[in-house]
Amino acid sequence: MNALLTILLCTLAATAMAEISPRIAGGSNASPGEFPWQGSVQVRSDGSWFHSCGCVLYTATKVLTAAHCLYNSASDYRVIFGMHRVNIIDGTEQYSSVTSYTNHPQYDGNAAGFPNDIAVIRLETPMDTSSSAVSTITLASGSNDFAGSRCTISGWGVLPDGSTPDILQKVTMTVITNSDCASRWIGASGAAINSGHICIYESGKASCSRDSGGPMVCNGQLAGITSWGVAGCVGSHPSVYARVSYYHNWILSQ
Repeated sequence: MNALLTILLCTLAATAMAEISPRIAGGSNASPGEFPWQGSVQVRSDGSWFHSCGCVLYTATKVLTAAHCLYNSASDYRVIFGMHRVNIIDGTEQYSSVTSYTNHPQYDGNAAGFPNDIAVIRLETPMDTSSSAVSTITLASGSNDFAGSRCTISGWGVLPDGSTPDILQKVTMTVITNSDCASRWIGASGAAINSGHICIYESGKASCSRDSGGPMVCNGQLAGITSWGVAGCVGSHPSVYARVSYYHNWILSQ
């Protein structure tokens, strides 16, 4: 899968402490509290915590992320909501340990297209959603495929120049049909699009490593969970997400 960005390969090295001026490809800084359902999955390494993936709050005690983000014991993770800057405490942050998590039982990180790349995290401490900085989001359901919709993705992922942002980044793109998405990935090793995917695309715009598990929001609903894309995050191919409506019943059963 060398043609793909395996977004699961989130490095655990500490990020620079200064704010970074470049943006996610084609994107910009989010405003504080603009995406109150956006969280950070952090992993413990050598006694310190590091941002590794995004996540999304859908109840006060349950969170969605990508299955490829979770590979250690639950005690090795924590989540933060109300976070705007990675390296500066704004005072709006809420923290919780992870009591348990469940990767989708058919997730296969070795298969083309990383099928069923979605997971549910259960929190030890409920999030206070009365805060202006933290709230849940409605899960997309039904048959709307959102094709043609303008949707927004967000995260603290790696920027095109290889640096990592301090401020949460956002970018708006257009959802394309799965058939269009598949045609744009033809010839790429390891790429495959199935019914559990939803794709978003505009040239020069893309998600990247450490955006994994974060949200794609369409018309106020959570439509996708960041899964994979092209190596280099240059926006030459669609970014591929787990389609939330496809997994709606499974999510509710957790």
